[in-house]
Order: sequence, then structure tokens, then C-alpha cells
Amino acid sequence: MPKETFYHLSTEKREKVEKALEKELGRTTFEKASISKIVEEANIPRGSFYQYFEDKEDAIKYVMEKYIILEKETVKKILKETKGNIFEASLKIFDYITTKLQGNLKTNFYKNIIHELKNSNVNIFNDVEEMEELIDTNILNIQEPSELNYIIKIIIALTRTASMKANTEILSIEEAKKELEKQIEILKRGMEK
Repeated sequence: MPKETFYHLSTEKREKVEKALEKELGRTTFEKASISKIVEEANIPRGSFYQYFEDKEDAIKYVMEKYIILEKETVKKILKETKGNIFEASLKIFDYITTKLQGNLKTNFYKNIIHELKNSNVNIFNDVEEMEELIDTNILNIQEPSELNYIIKIIIALTRTASMKANTEILSIEEAKKELEKQIEILKRGMEK
């Protein structure tokens, strides 16, 4: 995580460094990202970079954690919008992710983050309890409380897989969504009251 010095920067300067990180991490893989290009884009001396971060991996970790926090908040917002309908939320989350990955100036940045999360086997919801309170369990056929945790994990896995297929162009976005819709429909038959 960033050093205290980073947090003491003015908002403008901190955002400039963050944008430079995002630009470089969108230009190439995280592994090949260049500190030289980051400091050049942020218009800061190389030494300042090391006053803000331990190393490149520390800067990447900061960007990824910031992304994870943003994505968690978005998922929570979608669950609230769908009044806790996890099936409907899954399709909206898929739309959100695929929209973000197409035609956006940050497309490669998001693709690289998703790729890195997949490679490091990180799930933005390691702790599914965060979501449980937002889900309408009245529409679910749950025999015991622990089953909700399994339902969440299954739906996350399906949504993530569909998003990956669309992201890697294994399927078109439309094909991936149709596949997800069919999977959700099958799940609803057994999980919905």
C-alpha cells in the first residue's frame, strides 16, 4: 500500500499519479508496466515514486485494491436497485462489466485488472457475508441459512465466467449473456420460491 507521503499529496497531485498508473497499466500487462512511463506521465521525479510506493508491485496492489473497493460498491448498488433479487442483479452486473470493457478509454486497464484478478485467483467478494444482507431471501428456496452462501458463490461464478468469455472473445457479449440468462433461468427453477 502507498506510504503516508502519498496520502499527504494534494488531491490533484494524487489523482495525477493514479491516472498515470492507470494509463500505464492499460497500455501493457502489469508485469511489463514501466515505472519510467508512470513518472513521465505523472510529471514527477522517479525518486518521488519511491516516496509514494515501495515498488511497482506496491503501486499495482494499490490500484487493484482501489478497483476492488469500487466494484464492491457497484455490486451493492445493483443489489439495492434490484431490491435484492440476486438473479436480476447477476444479469445487471454482467451488463455493467461488459459495458465497462467495450468502447471505454480504460478498456485495456479493466481487462488487465480482470486478467490479474483471475490469475491471482482473487474474487472481489471473498467475504460473501457483505452481500447477504442485501439479498431478498424471501424469493429463495433456502432450507438453512448456510445455503445462501452457496447460492451467492454459484451466481458469482456464473457471472464471472460469462464476463470472462465475453472479455476474452470466446463468445460475443450477446452470446455470453444468452448463456448466462439460460443458466440463471435453470438455477431459478430450483432456487426460487
